[in-house]
Amino acid sequence: MQGKEKGSSGRAAIWVLGVIAIGLGAGAALALTVHVPPNTPGGGPPPPPPPPTVVTQLTVLLSTLSVVLVVALVVVYGRIYGATRAPYVLGLLAFLSAVLLGLVLNSPLLFTVFHLGPGNLGRFLALSDLLMSFGLAVFLYLSLQ
Repeated sequence: MQGKEKGSSGRAAIWVLGVIAIGLGAGAALALTVHVPPNTPGGGPPPPPPPPTVVTQLTVLLSTLSVVLVVALVVVYGRIYGATRAPYVLGLLAFLSAVLLGLVLNSPLLFTVFHLGPGNLGRFLALSDLLMSFGLAVFLYLSLQ
């Protein structure tokens, strides 16, 4: 019995590391190619973009990682719901959908669509995304046990 649990734990860890690698790869690609503009004053054309800062690139990377982890969790719980039709799992899917929507709305990539900048919140957004990514990785690992 312990061998089966240990093998399952190892597969879960590998799966989580794979999802993290995908998230980091996509985030790094976006961080190097997408420019999050600084705050633009109201009215007039936006100034030419300065080079991206490390904090901005880190925020894009971690935000993308969080989105990938939530999508993986939705896939895991979607499969569980398909097999069990448990209302509790449906509640988790609704919660994860709300978390995903919140992540997308707070994503620095959304700032680029509307030509807005994060203002002075960049460092706090990076810390928030780091904590969110860590929590989601633990949640995904425990969900695969």
